[in-house]
Amino acid sequence: MRDICLASSSPRRQEILKEMGLDFIVSHPVKYKEKLRGLDPEALVCQNALGKAREVGGQYKDSIIIGCDTIVTFNKEIFGKPLTSDNAKVMLMQLSGNYHSVISGLAVIDMQKNSELVGYDKTEVKFKDLSEKEINDYVESGEPLDKAGAYGIQECGGAFVESVKGSFSNVVGLPKELLIRFLAELEI
Repeated sequence: MRDICLASSSPRRQEILKEMGLDFIVSHPVKYKEKLRGLDPEALVCQNALGKAREVGGQYKDSIIIGCDTIVTFNKEIFGKPLTSDNAKVMLMQLSGNYHSVISGLAVIDMQKNSELVGYDKTEVKFKDLSEKEINDYVESGEPLDKAGAYGIQECGGAFVESVKGSFSNVVGLPKELLIRFLAELEI
């Protein structure tokens, strides 16, 4: 069987692939510069996922490449990774008590067949009302700084979630159901 290569160093995405029973390698590092503007959110995550997969594909000529990108949208605004504590606090205050969408783009490239499958999944998430103390404590933990929308549902940020409509794995960062469909289409 050919190698499956994950074009991401995300431990969350790696865990999903392990749970699926897939043997895979991880490409380090992916240097693709994610775009956060210029397209609608669905097209944006698909473009970013494909860009990451194509970049890595050049290094793994006979492999299956999996690329992903995840964003959060609220009130037509895109929330990527906050990177700073102040940005994380602003994002969490806006999400508090509200529904938001988590959109993950997925690209699977069969390098041997030169075949690319690209799509996205969208999940609606409702946050409970958060106190200023909850937000500050969470941000001080450092956990939200490298996560789209400033929270990790599979970690402490999951305590903020009131409900999820759609794929849970999509919120974690890799739409498992879409990946299964793409792998089946490629007969993998």
